[in-house]
Amino acid sequence: MARVARAAREPVSLRATLLLMTLAAGAYAGVLPLYLFVRARAAALALGKGTAAIVALQDDLARRNSGLHHAASLVRQLVESPTRPAPGALDTIRLFIAAASAPAAGRSYAAVPAALRVPLGRSEEAVSRVASALAEDVALLERAGARTGAARRIRALDSLTQIADQQMLAAGQQARRDLVDRQQALQLAAGEVLRDAIFWLALGALGVAPAVYLVRRRVWRPLAELEAGLARVAEGDLTAGVPVRGSDELGRLAQHFNEMTRVLRDRAEEQGRFAAAGELLAGVAHEVNNPLMAIAAHAENSIADSALAEPQRAEMLQILRQARRAAKLLRGLLRFVRVTEREVTRVNLNDVVRGAMDLVSYRFALDEIAVGGRLDPGLVAVEGDAIKLEQVIVNLLSNAIDALRAIKPPRELTVDTWCQGARVSVAVEDNAHGVPADMVPRLFRPFATTKARRGTGLGLYISRQIAREADGDLALESRPGKGARFVVWLPAAPAETSSAPAATATAPTAAPEPVAVPRPVASLAGLHVLIVDDEEAVRRPMAKFLSRRGARVDEAQDGAEALARLAGAGGEADVIVADLRMPRMGGVELFATLEDTRPALASRVLFLSGDISQLAEPGNTPVPRERVLVKPVELAELERRILEFMRGREDEGAGGA
Repeated sequence: MARVARAAREPVSLRATLLLMTLAAGAYAGVLPLYLFVRARAAALALGKGTAAIVALQDDLARRNSGLHHAASLVRQLVESPTRPAPGALDTIRLFIAAASAPAAGRSYAAVPAALRVPLGRSEEAVSRVASALAEDVALLERAGARTGAARRIRALDSLTQIADQQMLAAGQQARRDLVDRQQALQLAAGEVLRDAIFWLALGALGVAPAVYLVRRRVWRPLAELEAGLARVAEGDLTAGVPVRGSDELGRLAQHFNEMTRVLRDRAEEQGRFAAAGELLAGVAHEVNNPLMAIAAHAENSIADSALAEPQRAEMLQILRQARRAAKLLRGLLRFVRVTEREVTRVNLNDVVRGAMDLVSYRFALDEIAVGGRLDPGLVAVEGDAIKLEQVIVNLLSNAIDALRAIKPPRELTVDTWCQGARVSVAVEDNAHGVPADMVPRLFRPFATTKARRGTGLGLYISRQIAREADGDLALESRPGKGARFVVWLPAAPAETSSAPAATATAPTAAPEPVAVPRPVASLAGLHVLIVDDEEAVRRPMAKFLSRRGARVDEAQDGAEALARLAGAGGEADVIVADLRMPRMGGVELFATLEDTRPALASRVLFLSGDISQLAEPGNTPVPRERVLVKPVELAELERRILEFMRGREDEGAGGA
C-alpha cells in the first residue's frame, strides 16, 4: 500500500507526459479522417449502389426497344405495300427482331435496388411481347404475303409498342426518383460530416491551451532556465544555479546542473589556491634562495679554509649538501608551478623521471615507501615538452603515493622505463588496492576522482591530454586488489641528422659552450669584479671567495650605488655580477640604464636571480638569458662562469680586431 501511495504522489515523468501528448495528438489527428472516410463512404456507396446495373439494363432495354420500333416500321411498310414482300426484306426484319430479343451479356437484376426491379421487369416483358408480335407478323407475311386483317394487326402492334414505351418511361422515372433520393441522402450525410468536423476541430482548439500551458510549465520554462544557466557558466559565472521545479527528467537535469556548478566552483577554488600557492612560491623564491646561497657560500668558504678542523669540515660538508638539496628541490618546484617558456625538444624520459622523483622524494621516507624499478640506460629520446612530461610523471607518482598511504606497510612503488620498437614507455606501479572496477571506465574523464574532495579530478585527464599531444597515450593496467599500473608511452624521436648532441637544458642555468676551443685562463687574477646585491649575507661570501681567487672586488647594495661606483674613479669594472631583484634599482633597471648610457659596461653584466620567471613579467627590460645564473649558485660555478664570460669577451675582441 505504501508503494502504491508513493507512486500516486510521484508526478508523471516528462517522457510519459510527452508520450501521452503525442498519442493524444495522433489519435485526435487520426480519428477525424477515419470518421470522415467511414461516414462519407457509406453515403457514397449508397449513391453508387446499383447505378451501373440500372444504367446497363435501361440502355439494353432502350436498344432493344429501338430495334423493335425499326422492325415495326418495316412491317408496316410491307403490309401497306401492294406487292408481295421481297424475301430479303423479311430477313432484314428477322435480324432486327433477333437482335432486339437477345438481352446484353453480363446484365443482372441482383445489383438493381428492389424498388426498380418491378418496373424494369415490366418494361422487359413489354419489349418481349412486341418482339413476339413482330415475329408472328413476319411469319404471316412470309405465308403468301397475306394482308388479311392487316389493319387489325398493325393496331395491335402499335398498342404493344405504346405499352412498351410507357413501361420504359415509367421505369426511367422511377430510376431518376431513386437517384434523387440517394443524392439527397449524400447531401444530408455531407452536412452531418461538416457539422461533426467543426465540432471536432473546436474540441481540438479547446485542448490547445492546456497543452501549451503544460509544455510551457514542464518543458519550455525549465529549458529556458537551463539555457540561461549554461550561458552564465559559459561566461565564467560558476555561481549560476537553476531552479529545480520537479522530479521529472528536467528536474533531475537541473539538479545535475547545480551539482556540476558546485563541483566546478570547488575545483576552481582548489585550482585557485594551487595557482596562488604557485605565485606565492615564485614570489618568495628569491627570498628563500638568498639565504640558501648565503649558507652554501659560507659553507664553501669554510671548507676551503685549510685551518678548519676535520669534524667541523664534515659538518660544513653536511650543511653544504643539505643547502644544495633544498635549492634543487625549490628549483624543481619553481619549474613545476611557474614556467614562462615551454617548448618541444628532444627529451630523455629518464631525466624526466629523475626530476619528478626529486620533487616527491621527501614523501618516500615519510610514508615508508620502498622505491624500486629500472631506468633503461639505453633509452632513446622522445620529442615533447619536458616540463609537461614531468607534470605527468609527478601526477602519477602523487596518485601512487596517496594510494599507498591507504594500506599498511610494506608499501612498494616501482618506476620503470624501457624502449620497445618505436615506443618509449614509463610505468608507475604500486601495490595498493588498485582502481575500483566501477571507476575504470570514467577514470580519465574530467572531474573523475577517487579522493573525494581532496582531489580535483583533472590530474589524469590532463596527463592523458599531454601524452596525446605528444602523439602518445596514457593507459591504466588495473588489477583490483593488487595495485595499479599506469603506463605512459611516447613515440621515439627520429634519429638526429647531426652528430652534435641535442640540448636538454630547459632553463638558462648555463651559457652555451663556444664552438671554438677557448684559450685557457688560469685564474681571476687582475680582474675587477663589481658585485651588486642587497643581501650582505650573499654578497660578502662571494666577494671573499673571488678575492681569494685573485680578483679585485667591489660591492654595492643596489643598482643606484653600483652606478655611483661606476661613475667614480676607477669605475671601469671588468665584470658586473648583479642581482635581478633589489630595492630602489634592481639588476634589470641597472642593465637598461647601462645600455642607454654606457653600452660597453652593459655587455659586462652577469645576473643572479632566485626566480628567473620574473624576466617574463610585463614591463621588464629583457636581459640576455645566457647571462643569468640561478641562485643558489655554487662559488666554483660562479668562478667558472666569470672565466667563460671573460673568454667570450676576449674572443669577440679578437674577432673584431
